Amino acid sequence: MRIQNLFSQPAKKAFGCLVLSVLLGPLAGISLPGGGALMSPAAMADSEWLRTLPVVDDDEIAALIEGLGSQSYATRVRCRQRLSRIGLAAFDALREARKHPDSEIAIVARKLTSGVEVPWSVNTDSPVVQEILHEYGSRSVMSRRQRIGELASLPTMESFPALVRLTRYEAEPTLSRFAAMALLAQPVRATLELRSEWAPENAIEDAASDAPNSEDVPNSENENWLGLSSHDRSLMVTHLQQVFAKDTQFSGLWMRQYANELESGRFEADGWNKLIEEMESSWDIDDGASPQDVARGRIAPGAMISGNEMFRLTWLNAERARVLGQVDDASRFLSRHIDVIPPRTRELTDAALWAIDHKLFDVITAAHAKHQSLFEKSPSLMYASAEALLESGQPALAAERAQQALELNPVANSEGSGQPPLHPVLLESHAEAHLRIAADLIDRGLSDWAEDEYRKLIDELPLHDVSSATARWELAEHLAELQQPGEVVALLQPLVERMEKDDDFRHKLMAHDFDYSSLRSHLDFQAGLDLANREDHAAASERMQSAFSMNPENIDILIAMYRMDWNEAWKDDVISQIESVLTEIDDDIEETRQTFRETGNGRPGRQTAIRDLLLANFYNQYAWLVSNTEGDYDKALQRSIESLEMSPGSEALLDTCGRCYYAVGDLPSAIVTQRKAVELTPNSPPLRRQLKLFENAWLDANPGKTLGELPQVVLPITKASPSELTDRQRRLGVVPPDGPLSFLDN
Repeated sequence: MRIQNLFSQPAKKAFGCLVLSVLLGPLAGISLPGGGALMSPAAMADSEWLRTLPVVDDDEIAALIEGLGSQSYATRVRCRQRLSRIGLAAFDALREARKHPDSEIAIVARKLTSGVEVPWSVNTDSPVVQEILHEYGSRSVMSRRQRIGELASLPTMESFPALVRLTRYEAEPTLSRFAAMALLAQPVRATLELRSEWAPENAIEDAASDAPNSEDVPNSENENWLGLSSHDRSLMVTHLQQVFAKDTQFSGLWMRQYANELESGRFEADGWNKLIEEMESSWDIDDGASPQDVARGRIAPGAMISGNEMFRLTWLNAERARVLGQVDDASRFLSRHIDVIPPRTRELTDAALWAIDHKLFDVITAAHAKHQSLFEKSPSLMYASAEALLESGQPALAAERAQQALELNPVANSEGSGQPPLHPVLLESHAEAHLRIAADLIDRGLSDWAEDEYRKLIDELPLHDVSSATARWELAEHLAELQQPGEVVALLQPLVERMEKDDDFRHKLMAHDFDYSSLRSHLDFQAGLDLANREDHAAASERMQSAFSMNPENIDILIAMYRMDWNEAWKDDVISQIESVLTEIDDDIEETRQTFRETGNGRPGRQTAIRDLLLANFYNQYAWLVSNTEGDYDKALQRSIESLEMSPGSEALLDTCGRCYYAVGDLPSAIVTQRKAVELTPNSPPLRRQLKLFENAWLDANPGKTLGELPQVVLPITKASPSELTDRQRRLGVVPPDGPLSFLDN
C-alpha cells in the first residue's frame, strides 16, 4: 500500500496544518531504516523526540473556550479558529470542555478533539507505523483499538512515539488507557519471547534469579533492561516526562510512573500502589457508565475507569515485576490489590492459575480469603487453592481442599439425603463440568486428582451414561500415556462389550463422536502391550494385528509391533506394512497439494490454516513412523522440520523432530528440541520419557560429562510468536488462553 506523505498534502483546515507542523513535532518518532534499526546517537541528539512542547497562556485558552458559547457568531468563529491554530496545546482544556454545561461549547470542543482532524502519523514514523495510523481518526473505536494492538506488536523503539502520541491525545479515554497499557506491556512481551527462544529449561527462572529483587539496589546502570539499552531508556524518560508533564488523566499518571521506572531500572510498587488506590477512590465521580455495562458488572456505577481495566493494569504490573525478577514484589503487589480482581470465576481462575505457575502462592491465599464464598462454590478455584497448598508443602490441607472440590456439583441424586432432587439437565451439566476439570488437572500434572474426578463419574453413573463412557475413555487414554495397559483394558473392556451387545447404546455413543473401531482397536492394542509385558508374544501379536486392522491410521500400533520383534517372519511382515503406510502417506501429501492448487492454492485465512494443518500432519506422520522404526532418517528429519515451518510451536511436532534428530544421531539437537516440547507441555509423560531417553543416551556417549556441558546447537526450526499462535487458533476456531498480556490480542 502506498503511504501518503502528509507533509506534501495541502492541509484541508488550519487546525490540521498547524497541529502537524508546530505541535506534533515533539511527538514524532525516529526514522528507522529497515523498520527497526535506531538512529545513531549523534543523529538522535537532534531528534524531534527531544523538542519541548510549546508554552501557551492557559488564561487565553480558557477565555477562547468560553467564547465558543458567545451570542456573537463572529466571536464564536474567531475563538474556534484561534483554538484551531493553537492546536494540541489546547487539547487538555478542550477535553475538559467536552463536559461543559453550555451544550454549544461542549459540541465544538468534541469536534476539535474528535481525532478526525488530527494527523496521527508524522514523517519521522516508520513506513509500517504510518500505514497502521493512516486515517486513524476517522475509524471506529473498535478499529482504532485494533490498530493500537498492531502498533504494540512492533519493536518497542519503533512504535514508542506513536503509542505515546495516542496515549496523550486520543480523545476516547478507554483507548488512551489501552495505548498506555500497551506501552507498559510491550517490552515485557518482547522479553518473554526472547527468553523462550529455544532456551534451556528454567531459562526464565535463571534470568530472574540474576535480576534484582525487592531488597536489592536499583539496576539503572544495566545496559540491557527488558531489551532496552541505557540510551533507549534515557530517550524514553525524557520524552514521557515532557509529553505527560501536565496530563492529569489516568493514562498520563501511569506514563509518569513508567518514566520513573525506566530511570530507576526496576518496578516501583509504591508508586503504583498510590495510583491504584487513587483510582479506586475515583470510581464514583463520573456518571458515564451505561446501564448495560453496570448490569453486566463491566464497570462500577459512575466509574471513570472500568473494573476490568483496573484488573488488567494490576495484573500487568504484577507480571512486569515478575519478569524483572522482583518476584516478592509481584506477589505482594497483587495480593495487596486482590480486590480489583472482578468477583467472577473466570477472572479469579485465570489469575489464580497464573500465580500458581509462577509460585506466587500468597496471591492464592489472599484471593481465597477475599472471595471465600466464590472459591467454595467453584471446583476450579478450590483445586487452584489446593494446588497452591500442595506446592507450598501442605499436602494434607491440599488433599482436603481437593476433596471439597470433588464433592461439589453432584452428578446423581442420593436417596434418603433429605435434599430435593436435582433436575436431570443440571446433573448432566455437572457431569460435563467434572470432565472438563479432570482434563485440566491432567494438563497441570495433577493426575491423582484427575483420576478421582473420572472415577467419580464411572462409579456414580451407569455404564450407558455418555459422561460415564467419556470418563472411561479419557482416563484410559491418560493411563495409556502412563504405560499402564492392564488398567486401560479394565476400563475399556466393559464399554466395548456393551457396544457389541447393545445396538441402541452403540448408536447413542456414536451420536456423541465415539467410534467403535477406534475403541476396539485401542482395547486390543493395550491388551497386546499387556500380553507382551508378560512375554506372551503369540497372543500379543494377534491382538496387535487385530488393533491395526481396525485402525490403520494409528501408526503407534505399527511402531509397537516393530519393537516387539519376536521372530523373523513377524519382523518382515511388519516392515512390509510400514513401507505400505509410508507410500500411502506420500500419496496423501500429493493429493492435498493438488487439491489446494485446484481451489486457489490456499487463499488467506481459514483455508490456508487447514492446508498447512493437513500437510504438517502428514509430514509428521511420516517422520514419526520412520524415526521410530527404519527408513530414510534424513528425509524424515527434513519433513519434520517442514511440518514445524507450517505449524510452528506445536509440542507434538517438536516431539517428532526430537526423535528424528535422535534417529540421525544428533543427540544435542534432539535434547534441545525435546526440551522445547516439554516446556510447552511440561506434564506430558511421553514427552518427558523421550527427553530422559535422549539425555541418558548423550550421557552414556559422553562419560564424565554432565548435561550442563551439552554443546550449543542452532536449529533450523521456526518458532511461532504468541501473536502468530493466537491468530492461528482464531482461524481454527480455538479460544486463545488468557493471561496478563492477552488484552493486547483481544
